[in-house]
Amino acid sequence: MIIYKEIEININDNVYIKTKGLTSYIGKEIRIIKGINDQDDYLSVIKFIVDYIIENRPVISDKENIAYYSWLLQFRLDENFYDIYEINSDGSEFNKGCDTAILIIRNQSEICAHFGLPTQFPNFNQMVVISKGVYEGKDIEAIRYESPENMSGWWLITDDYDDNIESLTTVHYHHVAFARPDILGYLALPFGYRFLMKNEKISVSKD
Repeated sequence: MIIYKEIEININDNVYIKTKGLTSYIGKEIRIIKGINDQDDYLSVIKFIVDYIIENRPVISDKENIAYYSWLLQFRLDENFYDIYEINSDGSEFNKGCDTAILIIRNQSEICAHFGLPTQFPNFNQMVVISKGVYEGKDIEAIRYESPENMSGWWLITDDYDDNIESLTTVHYHHVAFARPDILGYLALPFGYRFLMKNEKISVSKD
């Protein structure tokens, strides 16, 4: 067991990592099922959720969503616990656990670190500007501009773009995340950077 912000986190259970002390905040405890990742990865997720609950004191209900950096988790009520579920990689359903979220966040962080850049995660509900051809899997030139809070800053352009700005579409980040897992790892690059995907190879540069 460890103590985090006066909340007990039980790490000794073979199946779950779970809290004790959140009942006074949300009426239940939080529980995350262990999967393929290291224990520290699940601890990071549960600490993120503890921070969210203590700082915001939210009213949580069954099947309520919570953004975990650039992925989406969900609270599912099971007696005295909210189990943590996550959206799967194609957005079709929620599955118990958070292994996909952990892998995506780790991959995005490692790519930024590889280029010596800070990680700037997009929010799951932010918007992305795209041209025709993005959803179809075509090569992409991507640029991230500093933008208002509701925008991720990403503009994704393919060779199908006809230089008519009115042909561009603004969509939610999660639609791109589900449709283009091949570029997902690069979408946490910070403002002022771009990447070019050409023939399945990706290069990164400062704009």
